[in-house]
Amino acid sequence: MRDTARRWCSILLVVCGLGTGVHAAPPEAPAKPITIGYSEATDLFNLLDNLSNWLPGYTAPVYRTYWEQHVGLDGADRGALAAYAGFRQRTSELANANEMAATDRIFAPDATLDPDAFSRYFLGASTFEAAVEAAIAAQPADDQAMLRDYYARFVPRVTRLITVRPRFGNQERAIEAALADPRVARLAAEIRTFFSVPPPPAFEARFVWWPDPDSTQAKVRGRTILLYSQHDADDGVSTMDWAPVLLHELSHHLSATQPVARKQELGAAFLRLCPGAAGMRNPLNALEEPLAIYWGQYRFEHDVRGGELSPSSEWYVQPDADRAAKAIATAFPATGSPPALDDPALLAAAASACSR
Repeated sequence: MRDTARRWCSILLVVCGLGTGVHAAPPEAPAKPITIGYSEATDLFNLLDNLSNWLPGYTAPVYRTYWEQHVGLDGADRGALAAYAGFRQRTSELANANEMAATDRIFAPDATLDPDAFSRYFLGASTFEAAVEAAIAAQPADDQAMLRDYYARFVPRVTRLITVRPRFGNQERAIEAALADPRVARLAAEIRTFFSVPPPPAFEARFVWWPDPDSTQAKVRGRTILLYSQHDADDGVSTMDWAPVLLHELSHHLSATQPVARKQELGAAFLRLCPGAAGMRNPLNALEEPLAIYWGQYRFEHDVRGGELSPSSEWYVQPDADRAAKAIATAFPATGSPPALDDPALLAAAASACSR
């Protein structure tokens, strides 16, 4: 990735037979693989859902920290946050997912494909008020009362944080200009061919407010990619190069779309080369993230921008994934044809970094 003023990370929650190795020609590229925009309903919900930090790794503690330092919490606020966290932990399929086998933790899990049931009401909703009413109406009576109190307590203060001007208009326009390049659509089609999956639904990238000026995040929530960012800078200059991030996140979704049996077989083949991956804190950093870096950062820089990432630079914030992505790029340089996913040389390249 080109130099940026902030670092970002992609977060995935870890809660068919092999092919011939022949890389097929990419299908006809869609005109717009990803659209960009803003939804106040999504922005409000994201902050309110993260505020209790009910599922670390899925939620981000930086929101709670910022709130405590700049807004303040009294005893009643803390009680409301605890009640909301308990509701989410009790009702979300993400918090109650069964322990995965090692072979199911190498590629993006099926949970990547859909937001959890409660979040679904707020992604793409026309208004926050309508989403709240629909989401609350679907809950038991006791939870309805708690949720109404939660939103009545926090929404006015949350709204003041996110409704400042400007929001994300400059960043949206920069992404739209980058996505208009037909080489982006061709690269998206190449990634789909690599994973051998059907065309995905239209993706929507949505900005949400992020309180940390020194970092960013991007997360896949079904067909929505959340871009965690500060509002536009006063000077109009964007400090984050978002276009490669979007292709990186698209790679995760396409990876998750693979048939479960294929992910398990490929995962088992990789674990035979790198058994230590099963014991990593996040096994996705052994192969899943390196593949997304290879496509979203390395191939993007070459195939779209005609440049080359320096092996001595940091391509990704997580060191295991960064190292494995560079090993894959060394084995399959962008000047040649991309690999096939079931190519033993691809798995061996990633494993060579994992085994250090």
